[in-house]
Amino acid sequence: MKYNHITDATKVLLIAATTMITCIIVALGMNTMGIAKELNLNATDQISRLNNDLKDSDIKRMDGALVSGSEVVNFIKKYLGDYSDPYKSTMTVSVKTDRIDKSYDSGDDIKKLRDFTHSYYIKPTANFLASVEHNKNGIIMSVRFVQQ
Repeated sequence: MKYNHITDATKVLLIAATTMITCIIVALGMNTMGIAKELNLNATDQISRLNNDLKDSDIKRMDGALVSGSEVVNFIKKYLGDYSDPYKSTMTVSVKTDRIDKSYDSGDDIKKLRDFTHSYYIKPTANFLASVEHNKNGIIMSVRFVQQ
């Protein structure tokens, strides 16, 4: 027959040590979970910003660029062509030519841009200086084309 020679004091010390180690492991797990949560939030924010930058890169590349009149018309078609009354785009496109200074927020006047008898006509070979305006949150509010 075998006898257990561990005294009651030793048993209490083993239980206390086991409880202490378990508490330390749980605390480390909770700390690691908090760090992982913060890392996830930061990664999600960066991916969202990168997605917005990629989405707006076609418009942002226009800022300060010299573009032709045909590029201006194509730009208006691309970004405002899907909008018609009563729907308006959140972005406006302003075009200043020798004859007119006009702002567009829908695709209703696109046909007039190619009609050389209309005052909205944009000459395809004319050069325009583009500028992009953002709000305080970095969202593109308007694009302005000024004939040079």
